[in-house]
Amino acid sequence: MCRVLAADIGAGSYRVMEGTYTDRGLDMKELARFRHAPVQRGGHYYWDIEEMRDNLIQVVRAAAKQGERIRSIGFDTFGSDFGLLDRDGVLLDRPLAYRDKVSDGIYEAYFKEDRAIYARTGVTYATTGTAHILKGMAEQKFPALKHAARLLFLPDLLAYLFTGAMVNEYTIATTSLLLDVKRREWDMGLIERLGLPAQIFHPLSASGTAVGPLRKEISEGIPNLQGTVVTASVCHDTASAVSVVPYARGRSFISSGSWSVKGIVCGSPYTSDAACACKMSNEGQPGGKYRLIRNITGLWILEECARAWRAEGMDLHIPELAKRAEEGEDFPSMIYTDAPDFKKPGNMPEKIRTYCARTRQKVPGTPEAVMRTVINGLALEYRRHNEQLEGVTGCPVTGIYIVGGGRHNRLLNQCAADATQCPVICGHPEAAAAGNILIQLHALGAVPSMDEFPRIAAKDVPEVTYIPGQKEIWEERYGRYLDLAR
Repeated sequence: MCRVLAADIGAGSYRVMEGTYTDRGLDMKELARFRHAPVQRGGHYYWDIEEMRDNLIQVVRAAAKQGERIRSIGFDTFGSDFGLLDRDGVLLDRPLAYRDKVSDGIYEAYFKEDRAIYARTGVTYATTGTAHILKGMAEQKFPALKHAARLLFLPDLLAYLFTGAMVNEYTIATTSLLLDVKRREWDMGLIERLGLPAQIFHPLSASGTAVGPLRKEISEGIPNLQGTVVTASVCHDTASAVSVVPYARGRSFISSGSWSVKGIVCGSPYTSDAACACKMSNEGQPGGKYRLIRNITGLWILEECARAWRAEGMDLHIPELAKRAEEGEDFPSMIYTDAPDFKKPGNMPEKIRTYCARTRQKVPGTPEAVMRTVINGLALEYRRHNEQLEGVTGCPVTGIYIVGGGRHNRLLNQCAADATQCPVICGHPEAAAAGNILIQLHALGAVPSMDEFPRIAAKDVPEVTYIPGQKEIWEERYGRYLDLAR
């Protein structure tokens, strides 16, 4: 038996998952979940990293007081955000949140028209990359940047707070817009050109690298934490999730949640004009592979709808509403989920009704119709992205594999199959945590090959397949959708 813990950090919540691996396979269990949001101070938004650390330590110590010895702990998070430390290892300030205004205008000033940057980095983020945040901090003369000696991304920072050792894991660094995409190392020429301090960028380490043993104050007095190490897992959450997707030629994956991160796994990056025009980014996977992806606004729109309905006194939740919409009547309207109308929080049902009226579509009057309208648009965007992938890579997309919480939305997954006319297979709903756990088990020698990850994950949670249908209906809808997405 081999027991490890995975801390999976999202932008709205984070949780600790336990993974136990035996001859029978992998067993995963959620130990704790916390909600969080950036805190405001001095006109900026920061992550409360101290509260996160304290909550995680409390869960780890409680878990270790029962059961088997914990062999390893790993962290995975969303990309871009980081902490800055001085030469003595002191955290100079809380990490800025990626939606903070510090990066406002940076993309337009330094990145938007620079095709050469895309050729070097393979990344097309408009506002949320590490490069934008750092450049904004430099222009606004943040004291933390002036005195910094080391940059640690959020999972690297949590590993440091647990061990006292510093490692920069590769997959999380690929979200920064500061790596040479082909050489897989920092692009020091670009860093110098942007006027960023070179001394904060240190060599990168592979997924599965042992960071070090737990700090004494964490493990002291608990036998099951003696000898526990922190492992630099597949630290970017999407990279971690995709590591459990079985490879098949012509298959596109979707990490389905608040965002729909959609793409393919490939052996080399795509940095053509066509890839740049389609806003595709090349991010790192373990084993020298890449993810060619685009971030599509996903179920966040429905989460905002549910929040608005609850504020109006309607106790509606997405899973229940999806079931009602699935059992109810079809609805023909759709939205372009990446339209500017839906980028910011607010009364999302009203925004959707206004959008449908403006685009001369039937206006949804019920929550079920609103859900259908959003799902129609999201499924049709999957088809548009399939066609973009085919144009960039020259390889037809013949299937879709979905992981993450969106696995549970049967209506969305069937509409995705119908809209794309591709079979849709739904895999592990906790794919990021599963990938985190499996890379730790691989580092410990319990799982010999990363090629085994998809098989082990599928055994833990069986796959579900959706067969495409209603071709004529969705062909007509796609023609209308392209007019909206132009």
